[in-house]
Amino acid sequence: MIHSMTGFGRSRKEGAGYAVSVEMRALNAKQLDISVRIPKNFFEFEDLCRKLIAKRIRRGRIDASIQIESTDVRQKAPHISLELAQYYWSQLQEIHREIVRSEEPSLDHLLRIPHIYETPEAVIDSEAIRELISSAMSEALEQVLGMRALEGEMLLRDFMDRLTALRDDLSAVASRREAVIEEYRTRLQERIKQLLGGTEPDENRLLQEIAFIIDRADINEEIVRLGSHLGQVESILAGAKPADGRRLDFLIQELHREASTIGSKTSDLDTVQAVVRMKTEIGKLKEQAQNIE
Repeated sequence: MIHSMTGFGRSRKEGAGYAVSVEMRALNAKQLDISVRIPKNFFEFEDLCRKLIAKRIRRGRIDASIQIESTDVRQKAPHISLELAQYYWSQLQEIHREIVRSEEPSLDHLLRIPHIYETPEAVIDSEAIRELISSAMSEALEQVLGMRALEGEMLLRDFMDRLTALRDDLSAVASRREAVIEEYRTRLQERIKQLLGGTEPDENRLLQEIAFIIDRADINEEIVRLGSHLGQVESILAGAKPADGRRLDFLIQELHREASTIGSKTSDLDTVQAVVRMKTEIGKLKEQAQNIE
């Protein structure tokens, strides 16, 4: 199973006189990197948001934006201070008495004075907001994880196709191994005889030296390790739990190392061509692994 690292989620929850809106974006990153934007009056809930994300997501850049607003009209609308209103009303009356022929003050005049209005002190119901944030965050996270899983299915199909191609080329390399060794042995014997001129070499010593050189050039160990790494990758992908992208990335690096070693040990055309194809597929796997959680 594979989960990608990209996704998007959005949720809005209302209750107890509040509305909480959450918007979440998930992007690729080597480690888990969480960014939470929340109104400064509600910084106390930032840690809650971070913990909710870290509990569900292992890897990636997560940008979460949380908006919290009151839906209670009594808290949103400005209040009129009766004390200030009475004070300014008396002032208006005094002005009317002092200024001859001035217009008699009215309620409309009074309501135009901005100083009689005061913003009510916000009363925060921490428990209610905590529950709303938890609910909205959970819903947004489910959407993000759903998108990650859906994209992961496409990545998995691509991975399996490339692993099949690698298996085929590895089989081609393995099938050429014995023939390559025999060809290499024959060339070595001929080359040594040329270097010795007409001198007859010690047959046992010659065979020992050839066996030593061939052993160093043998690719059997690399073939075995490459097959083992492929098996581990396939096992991770077939598991019930989401694959660990960092572990896959490590195994893919090892695949590349073994393929490169095989290429450096042989000049056999068929083997070299198979190695080139393998390294191309491994390079594409490495690119895809950067998208896996």
